[in-house]
Amino acid sequence: VQEVSAGGITMATYVATTGDDSVLDEEVAFLEAPLLEPGQSETYIQPRVSAERASLFEHAVRAIHHAMKYGAHGLPLIGSGDWNDGMNRVGHEGRGESVWLGWFLAYVLNEFAPLCVRHDRSDLGERYRNEARWLNGMLELSWDGGWYRRAYFDDGTPLGSAQNEECR
Repeated sequence: VQEVSAGGITMATYVATTGDDSVLDEEVAFLEAPLLEPGQSETYIQPRVSAERASLFEHAVRAIHHAMKYGAHGLPLIGSGDWNDGMNRVGHEGRGESVWLGWFLAYVLNEFAPLCVRHDRSDLGERYRNEARWLNGMLELSWDGGWYRRAYFDDGTPLGSAQNEECR
């Protein structure tokens, strides 16, 4: 999920820096691969280039919408996490949530909203701003009095809270 929403922030930063939003209209293909089987956490394959094409703006919107899936605590689902951050087992059953990912997603939503307005999608920009406000409220609930929790495992157990020795 981190990778899919990173495209939105990359585009927002590029446009803010250069003032050139024509790149958002560039049409590019998607990559496609079979979905993972139940119980399969990863696969090593060469994805295919899809026949479907869309603007970079549409690619970012789809990626952001993919990232806007939340668990029981109102935080983004982490899935298998990033392969190199040691959190790959937090949400491998599909219910684990990430506080950091929530902060990142809220940032992406706020930064991408102006691009929606520039792209005659002010409705989408407003939706993203509202979603970011809501998400920030959920993130504040992850404060345990000493620090923010890092995540919640699939079973709802917090990681990085006052109750844990690890990940404080």
